Amino acid sequence: MNLHKTNTTFHNDFAKIFLQFEPITEDLTQLLQACYNPITSVLELEDRMKILDELFSYAKTEEDLPALFAYLITDRVYEYEQKHLEIPSVKPSEALAFFLQERGIEPKDLSEIASENIISEILTEKRTMTVEQIKGFAKFFGVPETTFLG
Repeated sequence: MNLHKTNTTFHNDFAKIFLQFEPITEDLTQLLQACYNPITSVLELEDRMKILDELFSYAKTEEDLPALFAYLITDRVYEYEQKHLEIPSVKPSEALAFFLQERGIEPKDLSEIASENIISEILTEKRTMTVEQIKGFAKFFGVPETTFLG
């Protein structure tokens, strides 16, 4: 949309867009509420998870509109889980082993963070992770650094 249009033209464009939404206003309102309203119960959490599954089933890429809506809902799920669910604490070595197995990653794939020997020692708890390694693993796996603090 060209933002350099005159105000009248700009408002006319919005009017055309909103008239197109008229037949689906109720559904679109519910979708936007799912994206922005906080989750307040387990039942709402379950409903949002169903919506997420459906949205991702329609998305062909991460940039598709259904995926973008799903990511907004994912933020609400994350907020709820952080506030209401107690996530068990695991040893840093267990967390690393889990991510390696879950994602099919070999220790050699983490060579920019630590050598294979060091990673092996971390996994067998012969060595603890350094702060730099914790930061590296967290960034590599896309998880909070606290994941590797135990």
